[in-house]
Amino acid sequence: MRAFSIIGSAHVNDARLFDALEKALRTTRPDQLLLEMPDEAATSGQITGQKPEMSFAYRWAIAHDTPVRGHEPAGFSVLRSELTAARIEQLLEAMNQLLPKLTLRRTIDIFCGIDTPGHPDEVRLAAVLDELIDPQKAAARSHAIVRQIKSLAVAEGTILVICGGAHVPHIAEALPGSRIIRGDYFY
Repeated sequence: MRAFSIIGSAHVNDARLFDALEKALRTTRPDQLLLEMPDEAATSGQITGQKPEMSFAYRWAIAHDTPVRGHEPAGFSVLRSELTAARIEQLLEAMNQLLPKLTLRRTIDIFCGIDTPGHPDEVRLAAVLDELIDPQKAAARSHAIVRQIKSLAVAEGTILVICGGAHVPHIAEALPGSRIIRGDYFY
């Protein structure tokens, strides 16, 4: 029998997130770990430059002899096509300035559209994200992630999928019966 669990996180370098992730990994004890990184990075061990929490989970998998693969599809940009490189840079800089002003929980809530922004910094972050991200491209990327997960998942056992929080609803819908692991630092 095959059982999927899903953790949706923010792509941040935060010790509290890593502690919560380690606890979830120990509790779940997956037979396979599927991470949001290119499969080539996961299979080769070349994880430099990957998302911080994915690198952390990868190192945990290696230390605990847990098979690990990457489910991130190649060639997908979720950025709006009409944006210039200069505007993208401005928006990313604005986002980087706003993120430290918010708690990790609120950051996840805003990125995932779980809650309505209330604080002015949350409203600004939501506006930056709306201008930066093309919803149709983001949906296409989520569908490609689901295809990768389905093709890489082992036939039996507990499979833990770790992804950005915005992908969780799409993955859960595509994998009926999957369990979403929620918490202060997860979707």
